[in-house]
Amino acid sequence: MMIRIYAFATLTLIFSTLCSMAEAKTELTTAIVFTNSTPNNLEVSISGSAQYQQPTTHIKPLSTATLAHITREDGNNSDLSIQLSCDNYQLTLTQQTQGTDLTFGASAEGLEIEPQDSPDIQRHNIVLAGAKNQLAFNGNDLDDGGQITYVLQKEDDKPALGGANQFNILSYNIWATSIYGSKSVDSRLSEMPEVMSGYDVLVLTEVFDDWPTNKLIQQLREEYPYQSNEIFKFGKFLDSGTRIISRWPFEIQDHLEYKACHGLQCAATRGVIHARINKHGRIYHIFATHTQSSDDEDNRNARLEQLQEMGDFIRSSSIVANEPVIMAGDFNVNKIKLPEDRDYLENALSAMEPENRGHHLSYDSDSNSWAEKPYKEYLDYTLYSNTHLEPVSSYQEVFAPRHTKDALWGKWDLSDHYAVRGIFTFPNNIGPPRTDFPFFGDVVHLKTHEGYFMRAMCGGDSFVSAGSSQVGTWESFTFEELDNGKVAIKANDGHYVGLSCYFLGILKANYHTPEAAAQFELTILDNNKLAIRADNNKFLRADFGGGLGLSAGSNYIYKNQLFEVIRP
Repeated sequence: MMIRIYAFATLTLIFSTLCSMAEAKTELTTAIVFTNSTPNNLEVSISGSAQYQQPTTHIKPLSTATLAHITREDGNNSDLSIQLSCDNYQLTLTQQTQGTDLTFGASAEGLEIEPQDSPDIQRHNIVLAGAKNQLAFNGNDLDDGGQITYVLQKEDDKPALGGANQFNILSYNIWATSIYGSKSVDSRLSEMPEVMSGYDVLVLTEVFDDWPTNKLIQQLREEYPYQSNEIFKFGKFLDSGTRIISRWPFEIQDHLEYKACHGLQCAATRGVIHARINKHGRIYHIFATHTQSSDDEDNRNARLEQLQEMGDFIRSSSIVANEPVIMAGDFNVNKIKLPEDRDYLENALSAMEPENRGHHLSYDSDSNSWAEKPYKEYLDYTLYSNTHLEPVSSYQEVFAPRHTKDALWGKWDLSDHYAVRGIFTFPNNIGPPRTDFPFFGDVVHLKTHEGYFMRAMCGGDSFVSAGSSQVGTWESFTFEELDNGKVAIKANDGHYVGLSCYFLGILKANYHTPEAAAQFELTILDNNKLAIRADNNKFLRADFGGGLGLSAGSNYIYKNQLFEVIRP
């Protein structure tokens, strides 16, 4: 009996082994896919002893293409070299086969990655033609043929911040609208601070998903402390999702809610936000918007009406002719399909579109996997007014913020829109010189002895305290020199700071004019510090040096009565 069982088991094992051998694959085909996240057209040439098919001979900027299908056979060893080249450099992707085993690597000037077979994503920093790039790659499902994925990503060459007469603005639809189908919002937005660093102003649209967008805006706050308020119209389901975020202080902030809208898009508060910004004493007016989308007749008509409303709002803002006006955002005007609407955009806003650089589309479903097919559109702009101070040079550039992180592998893009930056240089001899300390007329921040800042809640029309640990619009004030030798202190929203209770020294920023209760005397001290005496003859005091209240209740000047005046 035992002999029979043993014989049966032996036969079963032999049969199983033979079946496995019969099922073992003796030929596999692997796709070699490349993403060109650079602004260069790359030519493709292939050499080597391997069997292969070559579907393409060049790769356009920002596009993804299959370079080759390589065949590997049991018992055959081979190699395959794929050269990617442009006028300035060459990159070689190397593949070697030993039977059905496949290894892969890459080489370029200053880079040599020996062929290996790791499925993990590998990332290598390289310099090509003097520019920093990252080459990343991995293999996937190679035991079944599978795919090798390479991506070459050029580091963004951001324009440098310039002097007071230069203004760099980034306009970016960040696609944080999960209610309308946005994907991977947390993963995408977590990589945006690096993309957004280094500008004078950011104009962001589709800022809807509360948790990830609040986190993003807080991360940006250290570099861009001045951030516009959201606009919301009673009866709407959503706010506007549009923000102006600035490196430089706001002097004025206002907005218009559009009357025109159509269909489901009426759920959002469409409108335009205006910020008057002071960069080193030069004034810039920024108008940000996100207008109605889609090109059917009803949506298009609503969008054109919104553009007219925006233009009327700008013209009614009493902006002097020698101050620049810049308009930015997702205008949803597709100048590729509807060039006449681009002309209408310029006419309605009294605006000019700068020279175009970079990618030829800002919404491109051919190169951006998040973008809805089959749309290929130019929708996002940075414009300047032709009825105000015009730049001596300007351009707008569409570029693709991308990342090779694991969570975005194969997707790459940080939004379904590409970003657009406008670079403007204005005449250098416009505007009066800036005043000396205590900086009358300029936005300043008042810092207490313990490092806190004076703040008017909501930017004004509220109590004044010394409880902020960082600066922003609520911590922005302006000293105005009065004829009687005293000064007025204006909050960001235009209200004046004054005494609401003389006896207790309570301060509010709710005065419309600098009447007696809103007048102060300054005692100028060293190192840009001063003390402030209110109309009750008491000095302003930050309780415990800051972090709590602020009142006009001191008879003397000591450390808690001192304020350092900081001009951005």
